[in-house]
Amino acid sequence: MNDSKLVWSDELGDLRKAKKVKAIDNPNVSIDEKAIVLKIRRMTSGKGRTAIEITGLPTHKKWCQKLAKELKKSLAVGGAYKDNVIEIHGEKIAEVTKFLDEKSLKWKKTGG
Repeated sequence: MNDSKLVWSDELGDLRKAKKVKAIDNPNVSIDEKAIVLKIRRMTSGKGRTAIEITGLPTHKKWCQKLAKELKKSLAVGGAYKDNVIEIHGEKIAEVTKFLDEKSLKWKKTGG
């Protein structure tokens, strides 16, 4: 039975968990904004709170933080950037897409 897959290691722990992509923090690396396609998803919690989740971000931490800050400031809402995901609070999907269009960033709606 050589087709077995290793799922646990004393050194590495649980190998079934997906590895998170770390964001780089190098200001000398340039971002090709024309090649980025952001994925936008509307999420709701059990109490009816809505948030917009933006994924598909490049792994450049400073660029992502700047985009999140500009988005939150222009829409006058709260939100956060963590684990390579931007989260915007509120039912603002039309405003988010308009902002991304003004910045000439490509986007795609995902989910229902």
